[in-house]
Amino acid sequence: MNLIWLKYVSYGCLAGAFFLYCVLRFKKLLAISGTTKLALYAACIVVACVAWHVQETNADQHSPRQLILGTVTWVKVSGHRSGAIDEDFQLKIAGGVLSPKFFIDFVSDNKAEQPIHVGDTLGVLYRTWDNVPLTVDELEGQYPGWHHRRYRGRDPFVWPVAIVGLVGFAGAFFASRNQEKPAPATILGDDGS
Repeated sequence: MNLIWLKYVSYGCLAGAFFLYCVLRFKKLLAISGTTKLALYAACIVVACVAWHVQETNADQHSPRQLILGTVTWVKVSGHRSGAIDEDFQLKIAGGVLSPKFFIDFVSDNKAEQPIHVGDTLGVLYRTWDNVPLTVDELEGQYPGWHHRRYRGRDPFVWPVAIVGLVGFAGAFFASRNQEKPAPATILGDDGS
């Protein structure tokens, strides 16, 4: 069964976590206790990660695969601070039909070694449920023989969300504990003392 809809559950939980983070950081926007807000924030982060992982594992195990051969019609390169690059691309396959748009991460350590170029002939094995390429092979082009294989350990969603969520939780926890407590009421006598 295709559980791709769980990605949208993850996005919804992230939106909820962001809202709760703002509520925790910017005083009393909701009339519930700080502990409850923290618990809801943590639950949103956990559910977002679990939902993403479940749909990803399900697609990895059950999604039909398709192998296509075609010529790269466009490619978009995105860089990371580390210098590594990701690429979005699309192929023109038999009969002039365009393939789905593909995204692969960490294809090279720098832009000078960018493997995919317009006009290259590639073979792409991908999951049909979510168009995630599992392998990419360059048959003709600037780097013939280049091969890319997707590794599950590099989940581009769960690890960053879990790490940022944990940092956000710690920040919100300490901010909620350091909020100013109301000053005790004092009663002044008639003599001003």
